[in-house]
Amino acid sequence: MTAPVLLVFDYPGRRPEARVSDLRLENDGYDVRQLMCPPLPREASAAAYAEHALATAGVPAVAVHAVLAYCMAAPLAQEAAAITGCPRLLLFDGEPSTPKAVETEYRGLLTSVGAPSALPPWWSGELIEERSDAFLTYSERHLTESVRRSLVDQEDPDSAGDDEAFAPLVGSFLDWLAYLVAAHRTDHPAWGGTVVNVLSRQQPEVLAWPGARTTRSVRVDTAREDLLTGTITRRLVLEALDTPRRDGHGISEEGAQ
Repeated sequence: MTAPVLLVFDYPGRRPEARVSDLRLENDGYDVRQLMCPPLPREASAAAYAEHALATAGVPAVAVHAVLAYCMAAPLAQEAAAITGCPRLLLFDGEPSTPKAVETEYRGLLTSVGAPSALPPWWSGELIEERSDAFLTYSERHLTESVRRSLVDQEDPDSAGDDEAFAPLVGSFLDWLAYLVAAHRTDHPAWGGTVVNVLSRQQPEVLAWPGARTTRSVRVDTAREDLLTGTITRRLVLEALDTPRRDGHGISEEGAQ
């Protein structure tokens, strides 16, 4: 018997929050495919990003049982569900990516290298909305120059003159920005599927996920960092994946907080 395929959108790298992989769903007989593995896509829309991730991971032409996503990867997972025809979208603190989030993260990247957090003169909402490579092109130039100036200010002029020395750092910044911007540039395709959004204690609820046939939010009384390691979350996930369910949502009322 073929194991049910689960596709996972969860941005790689270090973070304080637990990961979708911590659910250990492969131990329950699922074929878990992690779609966000380096090299990460740098596409101009959520649909193109998801399509690239699917192709890179070599997802076969088989039925996908569910697509799972953490946080602002949710729009990318929705696009993947639409592409594959998967009826189930299971989110963890799922939320849309917004221009404000892109701005906040950009400022954070600047301050992480000791550069001023002021946005560059070319920054605009229209550029973030535009489905082209322009935003990343401008960002690469600005971030490269910001890192160079920061190294000079830190009295490391030898490194400051060699762009290749800090190209990996700028590249990681661009991967993160590409992810956030692509996730924002989505049409929220109405693919006929359902959304279950498992929420930590303080995560805002999205009452009706755009494009979903039905949306169900289940709040777990835990901190965001521990959402994906708790036994309650794991049980809720297994219920959501065990279909068909009599309530039509793939998750029971028990465990909702």
